[in-house]
Amino acid sequence: MPVIVSGKNIEVGESLRQFTEQELRQIVETYMGEILEAHVIFSKDHHNFKCDIAVHISRNFVIHCHGQDEDAYRSVSLALQKLETRIKRYKTRLRNKKRHRDESMDLLTAQQYILSSTEEDKGEDSPLIIAEMDSTIPTLSVGEAVMQMDLSESPVLFFKNASNNQFNVVYKRGDGHIGWIDPNHKSK
Repeated sequence: MPVIVSGKNIEVGESLRQFTEQELRQIVETYMGEILEAHVIFSKDHHNFKCDIAVHISRNFVIHCHGQDEDAYRSVSLALQKLETRIKRYKTRLRNKKRHRDESMDLLTAQQYILSSTEEDKGEDSPLIIAEMDSTIPTLSVGEAVMQMDLSESPVLFFKNASNNQFNVVYKRGDGHIGWIDPNHKSK
C-alpha cells in the first residue's frame, strides 16, 4: 500500500513522515487489510497544523478525515483517531461491500447528463461554471449512500437507488441530521 505524505506550503520532516506512515499502516492493516493507497497532506493555518487523510479502499470508495492542532504530531493523531472511529463504525458494512462487490456494478457517468454550453443561459446573472469533470454515479442502497457520504466527509451524495433504479440524493442538513431526496417518492 503506497502512503504519500506531503505538505502544502510547508516542509514535512522525515520524522513526521515516518510517524505518519507507521501509524496509518498500523490502523489500516488492523481494520482494513489491503487497500489501494493513502494520501496525507499537511498544511499550516495560522498557528495550527492541519492534517488531511484520504484512504482509497477501492476504485470508487474513499474515506476522508482531518485533524487540527498546534502540534503536527497531535494533528495526525487526531485525524487517525477519526479514521479509526469511522472504520470501526462501518467495518461490517465495508467488509460486506468489499466481499460482495459486483464488478459489473451499474456505474453511470455524470458527463452524460451535463448540458452542453450552447443550451446554458448566457445572461449576466448566470453563475460561472468553474470546472466540469467526469464522475461516476454509483448504484447504492440509501444506507450505503449515507455511509459513503459520512466516510468521505462530503455534504451531499448523488446516487442511483439500488431498490428502484432512480436517481436520489442524500445530504447533511443544518441540524446535523441526514436528508434524503427521492423525486419519485409519492407523499400521502
